Amino acid sequence: MTHAAEAPGHRAAVPENALVLATRPLRAEAQLEETSRYGDDVWTLTPAWLRADRKPHRLDFTQVPHAHRDTAKLLFYALLIEDTPPGEEPITISSIRAYFTCVRHFLGWAQSRRLPLAQLTGEDLDAYHVELTALRLSVSAVYRQRRAVRMLWAYRSCLADHLGQDPLRRARWQAWARANPRWYDENLTDRIPEHIMGPLLS
Repeated sequence: MTHAAEAPGHRAAVPENALVLATRPLRAEAQLEETSRYGDDVWTLTPAWLRADRKPHRLDFTQVPHAHRDTAKLLFYALLIEDTPPGEEPITISSIRAYFTCVRHFLGWAQSRRLPLAQLTGEDLDAYHVELTALRLSVSAVYRQRRAVRMLWAYRSCLADHLGQDPLRRARWQAWARANPRWYDENLTDRIPEHIMGPLLS
């Protein structure tokens, strides 16, 4: 049975020229007006990577199925500008890059179902849960994968297409969460905020 999604008040469409790093502290040499814009296919996050190393970070939306690309952009724009819904915590640039890989994986899987996210059933979510369980991933990677899926519900007020139900309301997901309390309290982001650590390392 398909569960109809509620229709929360979505934000107005994001302008194509919106600067995705507008609210993030930038490296000293970075110029905000030269950073990535919402309409770009690839968002370069390196100007907001404040650690001493210059490890490149970017989100390549050409790797996301076209049918779900707008959803991915809206989600990661919300993450970058820290438009954070109740119950969610802002996350760092490095974590955003890691979650992008997880969301891209899920959206690729969802595309194989040929359905909008809102039409994925609880049984579909259970099937994805089973597939994740079968993967030989590290503990932190497994948590990140599941948390990334739930973002497509938690950030529903920012998305035109989102999951129609909270994955944690499914018995299979609940059993996993009870057995793994770190689902709720694991801090997968950097221990020290980047805007503090960057200058210290420099």
